[in-house]
Amino acid sequence: MMNNIVFDAIANQSHCKPQDVSLDMSLSKLGIDSLGAITIIYELEDQLDIEIPNEVFDSLETVNDIVTKLQQILDEKNSV
Repeated sequence: MMNNIVFDAIANQSHCKPQDVSLDMSLSKLGIDSLGAITIIYELEDQLDIEIPNEVFDSLETVNDIVTKLQQILDEKNSV
């Protein structure tokens, strides 16, 4: 489920189909620059009702980085 949410957000930003996105793809390979990555993160924050710390943005280089960080944040939120 998390993958689909992230794939959809990335596809919207990179103007491709969600099925063309895979976990091992780099954001740069998808044509997503730092501004595009921030846009994706903000969309995911709104959709999932979470907050991703700004210092995390620089460490997000692949689709899997985003999925992993989001899952980590959701797990922390749900454990409180």
